[in-house]
Amino acid sequence: MNFWHPDLPRDMSEEEVDKFVEAYQAADKLAREPVKPSTWVYLDDSGDGSTSQQASSHLVMATCVFRSTEDMEHASRLVDQCAEKFGIKGEFKFSKTRKKVKDYFFDSMHEAKFSVRAICLDKQLIKSRKYTTNAPMMKGLAIAQLLDHGFGILQNSKVFIDGQDTKAFKIPDAAYFMDAANRKNPGAVAQVKFVDSHSNRLIQLADMHAGAINAHFRRDKPRLTHYIPTFQHRMRIPDGTLWHFK
Repeated sequence: MNFWHPDLPRDMSEEEVDKFVEAYQAADKLAREPVKPSTWVYLDDSGDGSTSQQASSHLVMATCVFRSTEDMEHASRLVDQCAEKFGIKGEFKFSKTRKKVKDYFFDSMHEAKFSVRAICLDKQLIKSRKYTTNAPMMKGLAIAQLLDHGFGILQNSKVFIDGQDTKAFKIPDAAYFMDAANRKNPGAVAQVKFVDSHSNRLIQLADMHAGAINAHFRRDKPRLTHYIPTFQHRMRIPDGTLWHFK
């Protein structure tokens, strides 16, 4: 007998040992394999963290949350189709996209399956100098609060963040985000990955939703209130949310 385990009775037949070995190896393989994420989360922001007179009145952090790779691929294809229709070569950014394209973009997402979880900060209500005098800290507050309050929706999630945002947050790695997400809800986030928004359609999708939410509530520019109704259903609790931080 080439295999032995202390839990094995010594009077087991060779056939019984073979069955034990097979079950043991299967369990060992399962334990070594990475657990599949239950949600995939794409995050981007709109607005800035400054409180100067030239700054945006609000800061929005938004996530698009998917429950399957098939749903992710479908949404990504829809964004690609929108880009092809209007001959857009670069990335989608709400602040730089024409009204005609925005209208089509949000209408074309109707069949996509994902939820939107967002936090909106009205800077007039933020009193702590820790945040009002430090723009990166303001953005750090928004992302930490959004991930920290997953309310059970974020479980073993894989979070994707625009790599350029780490410069704005002045955070060198994923440790901060992991700590923020798992502080109250251990196991909420399994991995944080920084990606290039220029080549990632789902980060662009998050940008468009963050921008639309910001445009709905802002005071520093004319408000645009006709986009949120196109995805209001995606923000319904419990899967989605639009949280006004105070």
